Amino acid sequence: MSFLNLFHWLSQTWIGIVMRDSTWGFAIVEMCHLLALSIMGGTVLILDLRLLGLGLRRQSVSRIAQEVWPLFTVSLIGMVISGSLLLSSGPMRYYYNEAFRFKMLLTIPTIVFQFALIHFVGSKKDDRTPVWSKAAAVVSLMLWLSMGLAGRAIGFI
Repeated sequence: MSFLNLFHWLSQTWIGIVMRDSTWGFAIVEMCHLLALSIMGGTVLILDLRLLGLGLRRQSVSRIAQEVWPLFTVSLIGMVISGSLLLSSGPMRYYYNEAFRFKMLLTIPTIVFQFALIHFVGSKKDDRTPVWSKAAAVVSLMLWLSMGLAGRAIGFI
């Protein structure tokens, strides 16, 4: 099954039809998506800025990573669910949108990188932040910013 066939199928599912024909469905789901994005963005910023030495210096990196882990995970689940519902509202429109394709291309590596970063710094007992940690924080911020910009561009392309 190709992606095009998958997107055609999605447009004919009951959830696709409900999302497409609902007056308030898209707006409500988008609010949930943005709320989850805000929580996730906060967890990413807190950890990455701490790794860069720009905040929460009295807190250990491992403790911050352990504390943001549940919020990051729950908000990611919320974003995947709400994003899937948003996609179902007009799958063919998204299929041909270059910004959507770029966002989807960035999604898996960005999430895997963030999970690895949280796991690695959360398991460290040493609180020093070596150069690689700062570089990882910069890469993380760049990946999330790129994905966010691509997501924002979806409505304009």
